[in-house]
Amino acid sequence: MEQTKETTIWMTRNWPHAIFKSCKNEWWLSFKKHHLHSLKDLSNLICSQISHLKVTQQLKRDKKKMATENRYPETENQEKQTPFHGDLLDKIVSHIPTIHLVPSFYVSKSWQRAVFSCVGNPSRSKPWLIIYVQSRRNLSSTTTHAYDPSSNVWMKITGPSNVTYTSPLRSSHSDTLYMLSPSKFSLSSDPLHEMWLDVVGPRVWRTDPIVAIVGSCIVVAGGTCDFEDDPFTVELYDTACPGWFTCQPIHNIPKDSAASIWLSVAVSDHKMYLLEKNSGTFCSFDPSTKTWSGDIGSFDLRPDPAIYFSVIGFVGGRLILVGLMGDPENAESLRIWEVNCDRFNCEEVGKMPREMLDMLKNENSTLLSIDISVAENFIYIYNSSELRDIFFCDLSARVRQWSSVQCTFLNDRVLMDRFVFTCSKVNLDNLRKASWVGSKKFKVELAETVLIQ
Repeated sequence: MEQTKETTIWMTRNWPHAIFKSCKNEWWLSFKKHHLHSLKDLSNLICSQISHLKVTQQLKRDKKKMATENRYPETENQEKQTPFHGDLLDKIVSHIPTIHLVPSFYVSKSWQRAVFSCVGNPSRSKPWLIIYVQSRRNLSSTTTHAYDPSSNVWMKITGPSNVTYTSPLRSSHSDTLYMLSPSKFSLSSDPLHEMWLDVVGPRVWRTDPIVAIVGSCIVVAGGTCDFEDDPFTVELYDTACPGWFTCQPIHNIPKDSAASIWLSVAVSDHKMYLLEKNSGTFCSFDPSTKTWSGDIGSFDLRPDPAIYFSVIGFVGGRLILVGLMGDPENAESLRIWEVNCDRFNCEEVGKMPREMLDMLKNENSTLLSIDISVAENFIYIYNSSELRDIFFCDLSARVRQWSSVQCTFLNDRVLMDRFVFTCSKVNLDNLRKASWVGSKKFKVELAETVLIQ
């Protein structure tokens, strides 16, 4: 009786009642078959199955041994005790938040198949936006929040951390976190940033450099201190042949703009691209030759002269340019262009709805700048200096659908901290490792979103 009570509490906390409510019609026949009279009865039935199969004990056993999908045997009797199969089970699983698919995977073989079917659906593989909130006074006081658009939930990620915050946390080209001190350079590029690489710091001390990972190379450019001779210094660390190498300096970028606060960076498989956010000056760096831009040189990447601020990123293998048009006192529109990396001509592929653009502005109706985080075909747009709402769009969709989500974790204290953003596709294996190996816990809260087509 006590075990059933504990399982019921677990279900209440982790599986929102909306999961059952949304599938009411599909489950009517199952209600009659199993003599169920309410959604609560159905919830209790599933609770008893999970309790009977001892999911918690199974998770503890597998924590020490990372098992493959075929290592979870179940008896024929256990399979028979699972009353939901086929399309009905697929419908149930499709309404479970992604983070809760991990325990659902161990209910039975039929649930395993349903979970695999669910995560294989493109609508359930949208990249997460992960926000790190770091105290300015105590760097170790860092909290992690993640938004999963597939499940429309915010998650607060807690648990032990093996990271020592020796310097402020920073991010680069959407998926990389790094920390830089005179003696050590640390970076992480896995989806949930559980693994970190520590190397000796660059030869030249920098306070706000551009950092990019291109293949096996780590590029650190600009951002030097005032007492350094050359603010455009570029260094490269090759993980295949460890060591720092000096490269050709950045050229055709204003001296005062050679820092990450003024430059936007995007990375392909072979090159790093830089864009001066205000002027639109654009150039590229090839780590294999350690040189900049080749025969093309630097030029202004402005498909429209009305652009006053712009940033770049790679979405689905395509270089995109996001630009604000008008002026900071009267931002008229926000548009997205696809950039041809051979000829560097631009084609417009999206435009933010006017009502969302107005939400981006501050209380004085001004909009000085924006930030973006991108992964796969997804783009998140926000104003990190005055964070309130996050706006996002799937650029692979034939019809562009724009959505916004409120940052419900914000309060007066948090607004005084630093915000660091990354964006990555998070799969089931990433969640398993974070839960088991990293002992992470995910506190889930339904998000408040607005959809505009």
